[in-house]
Amino acid sequence: MNHILINATHSEEVRVAIVKNKKLTSLNIETSLNQKNKGNIYKGRISRVEQSLEAAFVDYGKDKQGFLPFKEVAETLKENAKASGDKLTISDVLKEGQEIIVQVEKEERGNKGAALSTYTNLAGAYMILTPNNAKSNGISRQITSTDRQSLKEIIGKIVMPENSGLIIRTAGSGKNLEELQWEVDYLSELWKSINAAAENRKAPFLIYQESDIVIRTLRDYLREDTDSVIIDDLATFQNAKEFVSFVLPHYIDRIKHFDSSGHSLFNHMNVESQVKSVFEREVSLRTGATIVFDPTEALTAIDINSARATKGADIEETAYNTNLEAAKEIAAQLQLRDIGGLVVIDFIDMTSEEHRKAIEKAMEKATSSDRARIQIGTISRFGLLEMSRQRLMSSVAESVERTCPACDGRGTVPTVPNLALSILRQLEDGCNTSNQTQKITIQSSVDVITYLLNEKRNNIGQLEVKHEVKITLLPNPYMQFPNFSISKQAGSKKSHHKSYQGISKPQYNLAENGLEDNAEIAAINSNHPTTRKPNQKKVKPSFSFMGMIKSTLGLGDKEQDKKSNKKQPNKNQNRNRNKNQNRNRNRNQNQNQNQNKAQNNKPQNKQQGKQSNRAQSNKPQNKQQNNKPQQKEKEKENPKNVVPKDKEIKAQVQPKEQAPKATAENKKPQQQQKPKENLQEKPKNVTPKEKEVKPQAQPKEQVPKVTQENKKPQQQEPKENPQEKPKSVTPKDKETKPQAQPKEQAPKATAENKKPAKALPKNKKPVEVKSEEKPKVQTGNTAKPEASPNDGNKSQDGDV
Repeated sequence: MNHILINATHSEEVRVAIVKNKKLTSLNIETSLNQKNKGNIYKGRISRVEQSLEAAFVDYGKDKQGFLPFKEVAETLKENAKASGDKLTISDVLKEGQEIIVQVEKEERGNKGAALSTYTNLAGAYMILTPNNAKSNGISRQITSTDRQSLKEIIGKIVMPENSGLIIRTAGSGKNLEELQWEVDYLSELWKSINAAAENRKAPFLIYQESDIVIRTLRDYLREDTDSVIIDDLATFQNAKEFVSFVLPHYIDRIKHFDSSGHSLFNHMNVESQVKSVFEREVSLRTGATIVFDPTEALTAIDINSARATKGADIEETAYNTNLEAAKEIAAQLQLRDIGGLVVIDFIDMTSEEHRKAIEKAMEKATSSDRARIQIGTISRFGLLEMSRQRLMSSVAESVERTCPACDGRGTVPTVPNLALSILRQLEDGCNTSNQTQKITIQSSVDVITYLLNEKRNNIGQLEVKHEVKITLLPNPYMQFPNFSISKQAGSKKSHHKSYQGISKPQYNLAENGLEDNAEIAAINSNHPTTRKPNQKKVKPSFSFMGMIKSTLGLGDKEQDKKSNKKQPNKNQNRNRNKNQNRNRNRNQNQNQNQNKAQNNKPQNKQQGKQSNRAQSNKPQNKQQNNKPQQKEKEKENPKNVVPKDKEIKAQVQPKEQAPKATAENKKPQQQQKPKENLQEKPKNVTPKEKEVKPQAQPKEQVPKVTQENKKPQQQEPKENPQEKPKSVTPKDKETKPQAQPKEQAPKATAENKKPAKALPKNKKPVEVKSEEKPKVQTGNTAKPEASPNDGNKSQDGDV
């Protein structure tokens, strides 16, 4: 389950977490103090051009000036420039005071200013438009080769503005020409509005601001594998739903609102504890080892400590197992913490060259799913692995934390005696350099001033006597250790306040604490297009060479059949029951129609003659059936699913049509000879036969199997031959009893064939036998073997 969680209950901090299978894989935090500027478009002024650096510094409205290298200068700015030397330089293209449109490529970091570019990139949901760079055309690397070929054909049909390029994103895979053209038109209109706004005002100012963190997340991460987007703020939820309805309408049902009145969203999804671990310096592994992250100005150092890791037969195997687990965790932490730049990993020393290569391959495999570009080196003889990761955004720690005012980012502070002695040394230097100083005031934390007054009182007294200076020590409760201040005052000035009134109090800036909103207002504010995305048309599937081979060999159909037949047995049983019910009803109606036709058109004698001839023709088939007792036993064991395979069904398609013909003709003499009471009983016996013949596609041989068994006792049923009954009945009982217990359908299907079969052999000699006597003989004899099956027929008909 993949979820996107957006915590926006507090406006000064918005948190976005991506969870895959209950594990936090990505975290992004945006605060009011550290707002993202990447992607913003400004109108700036060239403040300085440095030929030695082949770059220019641009004032775009921030405290620190931006850095514009010569390679990021667009071709449109180089058109009218003339080279002063052999080749064109940045001083020939850009001049001080020139106003240009720039876009932020990298955020400010530390003492470095933002990296700027004149190549503008306008990001959309399906593509990135480069309006002033016709050479930047491409397709995302994550799109497969088949989709890549179809996209190349579509790109050639798109109507593009002049001198513009196009980069298809991963979400653009499978989109048609209308959808891509719709977004190209929107982005090109946005570029026109940017140029129009830049002409109306003077630099520096913000022209276009990139979307906020919520819109960026939906645009970049909302894909088909995302199950839901859960937002706990109602206003943010409505804005997100509006954006999705315009740009990604097929994902509108996945945007959901969470009521955070009871508990927070991250606690409900068990993510809060994982978020806290992102800001920790150490990460523990399952084996007991630890990973330590130390960011510096130049790089990020990662150290692996074995700690309590003792798994392994020897030290080499223990080091290998620990490094292998650490490589996977480091790849996940780099993506989670969004660490960019140069990264140096200190693995535990391994003497085996095979183990080193295995760790390098494991590192490459673990980082393959990262969106950022990654380059990995080899493990040196000192156990160091160098790698670089693309800096997409500022890291999570940089967006939330700031440099410690106490240590200035060093991470350590001096001791109290050390700081007190350094203050005393500066005091001596100040007294020696200036002869006009009459008063010196020292302010520091309480513990430092206490140390000076008590432990260094004599030294301070000697300085006052030697230089004729009054030294005042003020413990300042507002001043944090190890900060201090030394102020000097000439003798002509006299203070009219007491010493304790000279304690300086800090002055807090509301903007620095995030209490004041100093957000820039962009000239163009557009998070989504004004028109909705056109509906996607169904695209015909493209036929590939491999697909044609699979279709000819039948591999594709087999795979689909396996998937579709996983849960079909139960469904097929219900479907067969419903089909049998409808077929039985139609069969009953056909029987009534056939009865009327048979009584009006055909005489009884001709019908009986035909029946006798067909009965004789079925005898050789019956002999073959007696030679196959094993098939009967298999059919008894599988009463419902007799023919499970497709091959048997195909082979039995032809005899399937002949079976109902024989039954229909056998029914006609019965309908004429029997009274109405027997006609009503026939449909009950017809239903089981249809279940065997039509849905299961049994062969024609199975129908006469049962009829032959019923014919022998029927020929011996008259009262004239009472001695022959036990001989023929005993084998019949042996055959019919095991059939009646596992399945009640076999005798039901043969009930129709029994009644005409009784009259066939005996009517050869006495042709003039009355039709009234036949039902008496048949009803008396058939009641005994069919007593138990008919009871089953009644129960089944009642269920139907």
